[in-house]
Amino acid sequence: MTFVSRLALLLAASVVAAVVATAVIAFGASERVSQEIERARVANLLAAIKQNAEASLSIGLSLDQIATLQNRIEREKAGDPSILAIEVFNPSGRAVYSTDVSVAGETVAGDWVRRLSVPGIWQTTERGETVFGSHFENDLGVAGGIAVTVSDESHLNRIDRLAVDLILRAAPLAFIAALLAAGAALVFAYLITRPFDRVAQILGGIEVAGPDDGDLARLAGQARAGWTAAEARIDRGLQQLGALDDAG
Repeated sequence: MTFVSRLALLLAASVVAAVVATAVIAFGASERVSQEIERARVANLLAAIKQNAEASLSIGLSLDQIATLQNRIEREKAGDPSILAIEVFNPSGRAVYSTDVSVAGETVAGDWVRRLSVPGIWQTTERGETVFGSHFENDLGVAGGIAVTVSDESHLNRIDRLAVDLILRAAPLAFIAALLAAGAALVFAYLITRPFDRVAQILGGIEVAGPDDGDLARLAGQARAGWTAAEARIDRGLQQLGALDDAG
């Protein structure tokens, strides 16, 4: 492989690598933004349910007496197909309200109960589902928790669409960029090697140095002229030697 070919290949590979790296970084950033949007959406839902529960607890109702919570979580689930379940449970871990009627009265996951002491929103992921949770309080402290189970299918579908879109955009961009880089390498190599090609032609006797040539070409012309003069002197010397031999 010639120097020019290696240079063109190196530049093309570098440009393609840069495009791919940019696409990967963009994909990662978009995925993080998507996760943040999902978290913000669920955080808003948790805050609304928490506010409803705490408002009722503040007027003296117990958690079992807040019947409006059942209607509220059922409406929220019906309005968002990505929500698989919403459960409100007491500090002992018993589900008091749930969008899945069969779960009401059952014991929730022990991890949810342990996370009641976690400030803010907690999150766990398993089997293609993500559970977002938070706690609510009364005058005595933590009065229970809320868990919203969300399907990861919509998120994964968005990620798949994003990946396909980036591939469709990055592939032709990388191809065009590689062609431009290879072309630029060829032009650069031509401009760099052109004076040396001119010198080689002058030294080979194919061309003669002209007044518009650079110093390198003029030096090559002088060297060629010196070689020619030396060859002429050698020829004359050989002819004289031949004449002496004939005379002898």
